[in-house]
Order: sequence, then structure tokens, then C-alpha cells
Amino acid sequence: MKNRINRLPKLASSAAALALATAAFLGSSLVQAQEKTLTLCWAAWDPANALVELSKDFTAQSKVKMKFEFVPWPNFADRMLNELNSKGKLCDLIIGDSQWIGGAAESGHYVKLNEFFAKEGIKMTDFAPATVTGYAEWPKGTPNYWALPAMADALGWTYRKDWFAKPELQAEFKKKHNRDLTPPKTWAEFRQVSEFFQGRQIDGKKVYGTYLFTERGSEGITMGVTNVLIPMGFKYQDPKKALCDGRFRQFA
Repeated sequence: MKNRINRLPKLASSAAALALATAAFLGSSLVQAQEKTLTLCWAAWDPANALVELSKDFTAQSKVKMKFEFVPWPNFADRMLNELNSKGKLCDLIIGDSQWIGGAAESGHYVKLNEFFAKEGIKMTDFAPATVTGYAEWPKGTPNYWALPAMADALGWTYRKDWFAKPELQAEFKKKHNRDLTPPKTWAEFRQVSEFFQGRQIDGKKVYGTYLFTERGSEGITMGVTNVLIPMGFKYQDPKKALCDGRFRQFA
């Protein structure tokens, strides 16, 4: 990537990791701040727009200007991986997917950041341990850092309070499951509640038992289901609990 980049700015930012491209040399003399412009590459979505707003404070304090290259999610991986593999000069910083770290580190696309972190007082203990392992380390389980955790994947579940409050549904659920109809606290309860509401007529409309975060393109179509399947025992490497012919095999 760009040879003129000498240090990673302190930008606080899918599983995603903020990485410095390796053509940069961390030990070289600094260019005057007012002459610097950094280009950050990421996917085109609302968090990227928020980052543009955050960058205004960064520019005001550092005098380093920011440019952005945002690519729609369905094209993001192809566009950015082509940029890395071709040793292009578009990006100074990339918020890449976590699964790129190993290949990018081994292929010389990312800069190892341990010395920079030590110099700037950046402590990996300030981040959630799982995000450090997933989004920063290579090899995994070693204190070798190639990126900063930028944004961890997390789910927040909501429920229809009015549905749970209906006396007739409460009575039916209690009779069937011998417990009160309440928001689920375990995955087993989640499945019970989801199956109970699935296909039911409520207020004259046929409803779904659950709605999973997902999308039609990119990896979102996988993440939408694995967020639930993995806690229930699904494993990619286990053929007895794998996806087969477009259908789910039975899993625990």
C-alpha cells in the first residue's frame, strides 16, 4: 500500500479489524502532519458514515486529512482482496474482515503493530479478549498483533411485549410447556417460544416465531443463522451437524 504512511493514527472505530497496510515503514521520519492525507477503506454502510463524522475530530486534533473508499458489502471482499493481492496504493488503512488477518500477515499485506502499540501506549487488555483473539492476533493465541478490533459482532434480541401479554396465549403456552410465557433466557427457551409463535394468527395477521439478522448477499446470509446454530451445538467441521443439500441436519 502507500509507502508514505509512517504511523497508524488513533482512529477508534464487521467482524472487523483495523489494519495498517505493510508497505508503510513505522520507523521512518514523519512527514509534516499538515501534508498528510490518509485513505481508509471499508464497506459502505451506516457505521462507515459514522466513522466519517468521527474523523472530523481526528483531523481537527492531528491536522491529518482523511479520505474514504467505501465499497458495497457484496463487492467489498473481492475489491479489497484484489487491492491487497495486487499491492495497490489505494488504502492506507483497511477495516477488513477478521478472516483476512492470517493471509494478510503471511503475505506481507499488513504491518505487525506490536512496537507501535507499545510506543503509543495501546493496550490490548483494553479490548474484549474474544475480539483480540479473533480480530487482532496471528497466529491465534500468540501476542502478535496485526490489527485493532474495530467492531465486534453482537446480537441484541427484542420481543413483542404485546404478544407475550395476551391472556389466551399465556394460558395456551402454560398448558403446553408447564411454565409461564416469558422472554427466553436460554436457547432451549428461545426455540420453544419461536415454535410457539411461528405461523400463528395474531391480531388478524400470520406471524413469524423469530426474525434473524441476515442479508441476501455477502457473508450476512451465513451469519444470520450461525448466530443461533452455533450456541445450539452446530459445528462446521462436524459432518453430523453440518448443512446438507440446503437443509439442516438434526443438531443438539
